[in-house]
Order: sequence, then C-alpha cells, then structure tokens
Amino acid sequence: MRDLDTTLEPVKVSRLHGGSTEVYRVDLDGGGAPLVLKIYGDEPAWAPAKEALVAGFIPGDIGVALPRWLCVDERRLHLPLRFALMTWLPGETVRALMATLDVAPIYRQMGELLRRLHRIPMSAYGYIGATGVMAPEPTNDAYMRGAFAAAFREFRAQGADADLARRLEIEAESRYGLLACSRGPVLCHDDVHQGNVLVTRDPADGLRLSGLVDFGNARAGDALFDLAKALMCATHEDPRSPEPLLAGYGPIDHPDPVEAIWLYTLFHRLSMYNWLTRLGDDPGSSGPGGLLRDLREMSR
Repeated sequence: MRDLDTTLEPVKVSRLHGGSTEVYRVDLDGGGAPLVLKIYGDEPAWAPAKEALVAGFIPGDIGVALPRWLCVDERRLHLPLRFALMTWLPGETVRALMATLDVAPIYRQMGELLRRLHRIPMSAYGYIGATGVMAPEPTNDAYMRGAFAAAFREFRAQGADADLARRLEIEAESRYGLLACSRGPVLCHDDVHQGNVLVTRDPADGLRLSGLVDFGNARAGDALFDLAKALMCATHEDPRSPEPLLAGYGPIDHPDPVEAIWLYTLFHRLSMYNWLTRLGDDPGSSGPGGLLRDLREMSR
C-alpha cells in the first residue's frame, strides 16, 4: 500500500465472505475510504490483470459503480501470492438481503444492468485473458461448438455416465442451429448473480443496485449466453428471481429465445459440474449432485 501512497496506514483487515476467492477489506487510519485486497490462485497467472482489463471495457455511465484496480502483482513481489489492490464499494450483496427483504425490484435492475452490459461490443467470440480475447473465433457457431465439445469431453473424463452424456449431446446437437442466430459478440460478465451485485438503501427510493464486482469469468459471447448464466445462478439461489430479471432485461431479439437459453443453460450446467468436480467436490454433494439431477432432467 505504501508503494501507492506513503501515507496509507492499514489498521484493520477483515475477510469478506461469499465467494470462492479470498477477499479482504482493509480499513485505513484516519477514516479514509477502505481498500480491497483480493488474492488469486497460482493459475492462471494473468487472472488479476484480466479483471482490471475487463473492468476497463465498461463505460462510466453503466449505472453502477465498479472497483478501480490500483495495483496488480502477478509476480509475487510483495507476498507469496498473486493479488490485486482495488477500491472498496459500499453496499450489501443481494445474497445478504434476499432472505428478509423484497428484492424483486433489484432483480429487475439486474436485468436492466445485463442489457446495458450487452450493448458493449467485442471484436470476436472467445474467453477473455489479460490482453483481450484468447483464441478468437469470428462466429458464435464456431466458438460454442468448440466450447460444447470441450465441456462434454471433460464431463466424460470426470466419470459421468456415458449414456447420460450421449443423450445430452444429442439434445445439444439438435439445437446447434440456434448458435448462428447471434447478433454479434458482446461483453459477457458470465457471473451476474446475487453474490456479485451490491445494493444500497436509499431512504426515498428503497433498495438500489449500486455495484458490480468479480470479472474473472468474463468472455466475449452471445448476449443470451450471459442471460442464461444469470438466470441459472439467480434461480438456483432464489426461485422468485427469473420473472423480474427477464422483465428488466426486456425484449429479446432472437427467433427462438426459449430454446437458445435452454441450450446455453445446458452448457453452463455442464461447465459448473466440471468445475466443482475438478475442485474436489464429491459428485454426490449438493453442488455437483444437484447439477447432475438438473442435467438428467434436461436429458429426457
């Protein structure tokens, strides 16, 4: 911190809970605005730089606050860990409020935010790394067919039932024609859910969506790819969320949005199952186990 400003004096460090990454709030002497220290895994080494890059793609008039990255250390010069220092955003997560408050207006605002994010064009389809789109593809069809193939390969490698994998693959292939209907690559946050959006309470207007965090999953893709991920994650946490979220998102310009969202949801469930199992979660646990149940439902 003193490399940034010699007057900075940390007085308290508090773990912020709710995600899979270690994140800490750092309070400063004198009551100045706190900072956030985020710790990253060893791989990929460029993860801190990616988040800073993606946040920079988003214009200031997006309607919510974003963290500003103040320092990125991928070389472990100061700590035996890769980390980033960024500004702290006030507010509470929707996850912390949804059990006790009516957060339907916030879900609508989440849909509105997604729509605004999807107005940010990208140059090609693909996963975003530290310097931009990695292995860029010119069409959504080419990108998603490759992504599905990789997801099914890992699903099988994780020991998934061969018959289930084949049935799901047949369902996916029957809908692959929808992949060509993309309106062009846009910025996809790929992780808009109750834990990554912040809310403030306004005495006059009630709850207001105030911040967006965590850009580690971001990619350039079809807008419905991102909408499907938000719907999947938000619904998993709160069954009340889909209707207001979709209402906030507004009209969908696609010949068959329901089937397209189904197809992208299949991809997200496969990917989430693969990720959780890769982390060492027991396939019978509530995470992978619940996803496996959902995938079996989709295979019928």
